[in-house]
Amino acid sequence: MKKIILIIASAVMFFSCDEFLEETPTGTLTTESNVSSYDAGVAFANACYRQTTGLLEGSGGEWGSNLPSSFEFATGKAYSTYQGPKLWQYEADEVSGNMAYFNPVWDQNYWGIRACNLAIDRIPTVDGLTAEDKSRLLGEVRTLRAWYYFWLVRYFGDVPMNVALVTELANVELPRTSLKTIYDEVIIPDLEFAVNESALQDVRSGDGRITKHVARTILADVYLTCAGYPYQEVATAPEKNWCSDGLWSMSGYPVDNASAREFLNKSKSQLDAIINSGAYSLFPTYDDLHDPDKNNQGEFIFQAQFNKGIRSNGWIYFALPMGSRTSVHHDEFGTFIPSKSYSDSYDPADLRIQERQMFYNYDTKAAKHDPNEPPVPKFTLPHLFKYYDKRAIKVEDNSSLNFTYYRYADILLMHTEVTWALGNADLTGINAVRERALLPPLERVDELSLFSERAWELVFEVKMLFDQRRSRLALIDGTGSFSGIENLVGHQPVNFNHTLGPKHLLSPIGNGEMDKNSLMIQNFGYEPK
Repeated sequence: MKKIILIIASAVMFFSCDEFLEETPTGTLTTESNVSSYDAGVAFANACYRQTTGLLEGSGGEWGSNLPSSFEFATGKAYSTYQGPKLWQYEADEVSGNMAYFNPVWDQNYWGIRACNLAIDRIPTVDGLTAEDKSRLLGEVRTLRAWYYFWLVRYFGDVPMNVALVTELANVELPRTSLKTIYDEVIIPDLEFAVNESALQDVRSGDGRITKHVARTILADVYLTCAGYPYQEVATAPEKNWCSDGLWSMSGYPVDNASAREFLNKSKSQLDAIINSGAYSLFPTYDDLHDPDKNNQGEFIFQAQFNKGIRSNGWIYFALPMGSRTSVHHDEFGTFIPSKSYSDSYDPADLRIQERQMFYNYDTKAAKHDPNEPPVPKFTLPHLFKYYDKRAIKVEDNSSLNFTYYRYADILLMHTEVTWALGNADLTGINAVRERALLPPLERVDELSLFSERAWELVFEVKMLFDQRRSRLALIDGTGSFSGIENLVGHQPVNFNHTLGPKHLLSPIGNGEMDKNSLMIQNFGYEPK
């Protein structure tokens, strides 16, 4: 557990200037800070948003590595031109908490939680805020706290649960809390407060801030996740150490019991509210998905906010062909690429796989490298065009393109899945997504068609890993379509030299936490212990 301590420490530094030693640090808000203005109250809430971009900016410690790639590496459907990001360790079953990917995920989320806990503690005390202001800001902050915990439990399983300020060193080290408890006592109550009780406006977000629409969307995803795994298996025996002992054995999706159906119905209710609001529609073209001028508009629901010159989006360069000189950026990494077998699974008639829709196979040199901008050789496999910010790549080397956590296509696909799992599939959503892709409508759906469509539409949006884990299903790559779907445990991805086992249902806890927290127990099958 990150040391969530709100203590001002004085550091003695050896400088010749006595006056420097006498300066009092400023600019840090703590529990002792005297704040009473409206702006100060808003600042507490604003601080909670910082990690929404931080989750994308960590790296694996080597050239070409980045956190979004690591989430896709684990699915078995990624390719990296350069092996420095260590895709080969996923392929060879040599993943461990000693890899540099896992500490940033842990740290970023707990830093976000720490900021949220401070805001939840202080906002009610700020005299400059009206009761409605306080309720609205608490709705934002509690949604974000739930969202950070949602990332943690899906990725690591049981994690330390802390919903209060830690002010004593004796309370720094915390043991793991059951993921079910965290869902039941933090994630769901926080989101239900935001949706049902807070003064959040029930509108779309136009600037990246949490609104009731955003909270509803996250809550729908949480309910859908709790209708599946691992929540439903943990619920059969909450006292067991499922994560550290690797006791996982359940399979079969959808889960058919009263608890799962209740969660599905709750998810449907939130999805219905978003759809019936009329606030969203699918973009007419896929170009809109990577146009910074369309940030927070159209089908976008919740995005990490980037603004060139302030906090530029640097991860777009990882999707460029390595060393291609097609951009003005100093590096083109080629490490955020769907595998050839993944892109081969698209129907050739699918608009998304066609040139410069969601993928591309050709480009020209940037004028920086050759004023004539000649074509470069055809790529060895399709690269992602859905993150191609042309102004940044060809001219400015500075991107404001947001990263999307939720968009309307995801809502439509979740709605079809939920209604199918409840026994009365509404095909409106999935067929709207297919219509834009110029594919014929479906007359029925099953596991294969549902998760195939999610894979094709939401490719490399950090969705597949969590889809695999909540359903315990994996798509089998094919040509022109996925050739089948099977249990995740026992599945062998193309290019992996091993089948996936129970340990792959979670990720390892990083060595940073293992070293610092004597109460921490590693997930089953991983080092370090």
